[in-house]
Amino acid sequence: MPGTLECLLRLALAALCGGIIGLEREIRLKEAGVRTHLIVGFASCMMMIVSKYGFFDMLEFAAAHNYDTMKLDPSRIAAGLVTAISFLGAGTIFTRNRGITGLTTAAGLWATVGIGMTTGAGMYWLSIFGTCFIVVIQAILHRDHVLVGHVTAAVFVQLSDELDGPERLRQALEGLGLTPSGCKFERRDDGVSATIHFDRLPCPAGELGRLLAPLMAEPYIKSLRW
Repeated sequence: MPGTLECLLRLALAALCGGIIGLEREIRLKEAGVRTHLIVGFASCMMMIVSKYGFFDMLEFAAAHNYDTMKLDPSRIAAGLVTAISFLGAGTIFTRNRGITGLTTAAGLWATVGIGMTTGAGMYWLSIFGTCFIVVIQAILHRDHVLVGHVTAAVFVQLSDELDGPERLRQALEGLGLTPSGCKFERRDDGVSATIHFDRLPCPAGELGRLLAPLMAEPYIKSLRW
């Protein structure tokens, strides 16, 4: 069994690894940041240490009193920990504008538990490699990276009640270099509501407002949001 100092070092390393993963998420303004990932890494490491070493006294007690039937399964706490993190990951997943966000953050939290458990088990290099791998993957293959394209969920446009409004909107989008993957028009009392879906955009999602700005100068467009 490791000494107290080594256990403290394992906890510190797990917290550091979790904080590094959380820092990348916080820079991108995600729901779970440094504090959440740090606590998850620290707590999972602590539980792994308890799971692996916390019941040695029970075995010594059983041996001293000739209890041959006492058995321990050190993997039970670790197995329960992997399941228990699901509620925290589910809290970071949101559905908005017919799209889902937070899946990568939830997966990162789940992976942070694995890193904390690995650190608690004394597999230091494995936990360090796992931290670097997760941070690199999240930083490089993010949602608006050139390798995966620029993705958005939908754009909502309110048109005036003109017969050629949808066709004019389609031509305006083509002029901006935007190719919808799907369009839905719904006539209402105050005009026509359009929901336009895009699989790929020619710019990051944060620059979509600048790209769509010329549409607001069109007299047949009453409002626009995404």
